[in-house]
Amino acid sequence: MKLSNEAIEVIQQTLPQGSTILELGSGQGTKDLLDMGYKVISIEQDPEWQYKYHDNYIPAPIKNYGNYWWFDSEYLNNLPPYDFLLVDGPTGPPTPEFHNCRIGLLDHKHLFNLTVPILVDDTNRPDEGLLAKGLIDNKEYTDYGRFILIHKLLEK
Repeated sequence: MKLSNEAIEVIQQTLPQGSTILELGSGQGTKDLLDMGYKVISIEQDPEWQYKYHDNYIPAPIKNYGNYWWFDSEYLNNLPPYDFLLVDGPTGPPTPEFHNCRIGLLDHKHLFNLTVPILVDDTNRPDEGLLAKGLIDNKEYTDYGRFILIHKLLEK
């Protein structure tokens, strides 16, 4: 993952340094977040990226759930606490069967703390846009075009 400068600025405006970010998908952006003083926990399926920048990786292979591919949820039980969720994975090889890897999060929401701010990257793509809409669910959000930041539950 390589986050845009705008996404990095939004994270810095939203989250104090020293806070913990759980990221779905690891890449160059992981190093950027660490360099900015954040603690990062990375869920990553690609052995090339696992443990590349820190020791807090949760290796989770991709599993076929029938109509989508996503992280094998068996590896995601008992996630450690975090202050921010960053969705920029999983990714798969550039084949049609992997085109909607991230949408699987909607079927596995129960595994995550969704009361924290959530940044869904690449929402200019149809599947990621649908994912963000499925996560908004009565929450305040800001659409930045390429990504959406979901802030908090709306007051009733």
